[in-house]
Amino acid sequence: MNNRTLQGASLIALIAGTVVAQPTLDGVFDSGTEGSFYGDPVWVQNNPTAFGDNTAGLFTGGEFGNPEVVDTGVEIRIPLASLGLSGSETIRLAGWVNSGDRTFKSNQIIGDLPLDTGNLGGAQDFNSAPFDGTTQHISIDLASVASGSATVDGSLDASYANFFLQGNYTGFGNETDGTVDGDGPNGGGSEIDGIYITKDATNLYIFVAGNLEYNGNGLDLYIDTGAGGDSELGSGSGDGAFIVNGQSGLVFDSGFTANYVFSVDSTDDDMDGMTPNVPRAHFGSISGSIDNLGNLAGWGAANAGALSGGISMGVDNSNTEGVIGDPSAASPVSPDADWAYGSEIDNLRVYLDEANNKLWVFLAGNMEGNYNKLTLFFDSQPGGQNVILDNNVDISFNALNNMSNITFDSGFEADYWIDFNQGVDGGSGALQRFTDAATMRTEGALIDPFFGVIVDYGSYDGGNIADFPMIPFAGPRIDIQDGSLGSLFANYGPRLSQLDPMSPIDGLIQFAINNSNVAGVTASSAAGAASVNTGLEMCLDLDELGWDGSQDILMAGWIANSGFDFISNQVLGGLPFSENIGPRDADSDGTNDLDFNAIDGEQFVNLFDPGVPSCPADLNGDMMLNFFDVSAFLQAYQSMNPVADFNGDGMFNFFDVSAFLQAYQAGCP
Repeated sequence: MNNRTLQGASLIALIAGTVVAQPTLDGVFDSGTEGSFYGDPVWVQNNPTAFGDNTAGLFTGGEFGNPEVVDTGVEIRIPLASLGLSGSETIRLAGWVNSGDRTFKSNQIIGDLPLDTGNLGGAQDFNSAPFDGTTQHISIDLASVASGSATVDGSLDASYANFFLQGNYTGFGNETDGTVDGDGPNGGGSEIDGIYITKDATNLYIFVAGNLEYNGNGLDLYIDTGAGGDSELGSGSGDGAFIVNGQSGLVFDSGFTANYVFSVDSTDDDMDGMTPNVPRAHFGSISGSIDNLGNLAGWGAANAGALSGGISMGVDNSNTEGVIGDPSAASPVSPDADWAYGSEIDNLRVYLDEANNKLWVFLAGNMEGNYNKLTLFFDSQPGGQNVILDNNVDISFNALNNMSNITFDSGFEADYWIDFNQGVDGGSGALQRFTDAATMRTEGALIDPFFGVIVDYGSYDGGNIADFPMIPFAGPRIDIQDGSLGSLFANYGPRLSQLDPMSPIDGLIQFAINNSNVAGVTASSAAGAASVNTGLEMCLDLDELGWDGSQDILMAGWIANSGFDFISNQVLGGLPFSENIGPRDADSDGTNDLDFNAIDGEQFVNLFDPGVPSCPADLNGDMMLNFFDVSAFLQAYQSMNPVADFNGDGMFNFFDVSAFLQAYQAGCP
């Protein structure tokens, strides 16, 4: 061993250089780039999870109705000559359901919007995120469309061929009444369930399966005939100018240039405010006039018929099948960085960055998308709450106070609380994530002794994952401590915000999560817990945490249900049994009676005193020290890989060489 050490030292002496290195807050532990920061786990889970195992290949939801069975809707016949066509060209068709003034587009669009996409609103650029990589139009080779006859009455004929089926719920109402005008007592809705095409020698027939609500909603169809046209909507002209103007600035898919628009909506023909609305249509060139073709006498086959310009139309709203009226709550196939089907805590790594006054915590595992709660407590200074009080700040719908009377192990007194959760918003169907934080003082929330008003904050941050890939606690909300509010809330760290609310500090708390883990603990085994390298990662300012600079920082926590009142078996420090702890109020008398002193072992972790054996110089992980470890160190040092930052000061120099040699000489336990 000594000879190998000397040989390694001779080689190491040839290397020199200094560089600053930092971890990346992304919910991923990369042993090659972050091993020197976090090192080995300070705690590893001993229990399988009883709160769901995230297994590869899982998928839920995705049922959004039966668009393929819809055989009524909007049917139109347009002379081929009106489109400048002979019947052998390839044309493209884009379209959507729109508000009556055409300024708010629904999610009923001809294209491949992702499942559970909400209404789109104003003008979009279909070549940019989140539409890049998708196609919001269909192509139709008229030469291959079989000719056939069709009766224009709002019902599907056998001669039609299908070119599109809807893959998304409708955000513009779900028709359930079944009347031809859609104006029954159960309300109406608008949807595009499918697009069907046929032709004869002189006409193009387009059948839009679905519904067009009685309230004036518009169905706008844009046709690209292959010659010229506009790739972006500008200003319209004629009676139908509002159709284009309402979506001015919209950019079609690359390669799609609109030549014509055909639009259907409904109007009060007698303008008396009492006569039922009837279908009307507009048609024209994008670069010319968009003309009013007139209206039908009413809805259904009996009222279908000819409009001006040789165009015919029929509208039947009796469909009650098709797509559903709410998000399908579809979830991705696992593994997925955002989504998980179970909740578990696998292992815990820590990096104390005193130079930058930060505590980095990496908690491997998963958090299910059902608003299960990961609730964490820190003991970082003398004092605090060994028994959770009921006079803390109001945060997470008073969740912290609702946990009152839970007793920690002796020796643990909470000074700080953090909660993390994620789930699907019931309205938009979007995945959301949130983090809450609060200071836990020995006597409860801080009250101004002169005015008798609360001056402590309940802090929170988060929202749709598209807006919060990382939760930054960077404002803008911070309530003023003027006594006018019974509770104070902020989007900044609660402890330091209380001291100076007029100058809040960004980024005192930062959270990121990666839910890709499909290994780790299972429903029956904890054997894989130590190997998990994705999960929840946080960076906490040490002053915000309240660290006194000398006390060991202790951490307790567990995964609970969405109401915080049923606690899993995923508990920091581990449990001597594999069952869930269960209700925190076991006897249901209204008072929490959970006392961790009654459970064998310590249900907290000392972040500064890891209990997991380590062999830091064993860089190739074979639990033996030899030339291969020296070689691995040399390669890491030469490439300025953080694994070679052996003294953890963020720089590469002789002190790292010395620290490595000392660890090498010490051997493995």
